[in-house]
Amino acid sequence: MAIDESLIRIITLSPLILLIIIGCYGLLTAKNIFNSLFSLDVIDTATISTFVLIASFPGTQTPIVGYERYSEYADPYPQAIILTAIVIGFATQALLSGIALRLSRKYPLLRFKDLENDK
Repeated sequence: MAIDESLIRIITLSPLILLIIIGCYGLLTAKNIFNSLFSLDVIDTATISTFVLIASFPGTQTPIVGYERYSEYADPYPQAIILTAIVIGFATQALLSGIALRLSRKYPLLRFKDLENDK
């Protein structure tokens, strides 16, 4: 009994989609800045992992080079886009961590409620 290839793709992608959903839920229900940063990192990591997993499925060919002798090579454009997404995600996390560090000097618990009540 052979398992359909599309079913295998769904099974391998479902944990990553679940991680994206968990990250979105954590972002929506976070009560402090640290939990929001952690949820954003979970969403970023799951999204990048999803793209890497989709690119690694067997049977996919490079969309730009169509010649038979170049079919073994990987397309550099998706790799460059994923690398750029990793760098942008890291820079965003670093910037938000710096902002959270500055805010923690005045509000040690980093709760959104404390930030909203300050005038």
